Amino acid sequence: MCFRGLGHKKFVYTLYGLGIFFCVCLFNGCAARPLSYVHPTADLSYIKNVAIVPPKNLTKEKGVSYRVMDMIAAEILRRGVFNVMEFGEVIKVLREEGFNEKDGIFSKKMAERAGKRLHVQAFIVGSVGVYGMVANSRDPYPEVALSLRLIDARSYSILWESTYSVKGGTILDRLFGIGKKTPEELCREALSEMFDTLFDALS
Repeated sequence: MCFRGLGHKKFVYTLYGLGIFFCVCLFNGCAARPLSYVHPTADLSYIKNVAIVPPKNLTKEKGVSYRVMDMIAAEILRRGVFNVMEFGEVIKVLREEGFNEKDGIFSKKMAERAGKRLHVQAFIVGSVGVYGMVANSRDPYPEVALSLRLIDARSYSILWESTYSVKGGTILDRLFGIGKKTPEELCREALSEMFDTLFDALS
């Protein structure tokens, strides 16, 4: 036999392992991981309350910023580490300090003044680059691209940053049309992986 040198059992186990690896790649699409940064010397234990700034919407989809805000808040709250300030009050204060959702500019002056008024130690800011179904030659698939930062309210320094671009169409989906995710499901999964890089550093 061609594989006599490996031994029958060893050869079977080798094929079995390769089969598992191939199946994992099929179902997960061998996706990339978030590109993230955590400030190497910052002690983030002082952060108790955070406010989410509406992320800048770089897509053509209306209302994406507020949908993503909801998912960011849910992801942070389920970790049980930070308190998240109520959106209505945050947006009210930000607008009074000169924040405009369309341009998405969040300055150091805004951060310091809004931070004092809202009694928060940090802000979550960012942008949504892609959100929705992307058409191809056969069948559309979901795609999400996000960028988030945790900014200190006083110093305006970046404590954590993460960017992630992910497509929801796996190999199985493209071949057989199964396992397709919605943009919302894909966004929740992307946010979970992004915030893992922050909260793993805190643990």
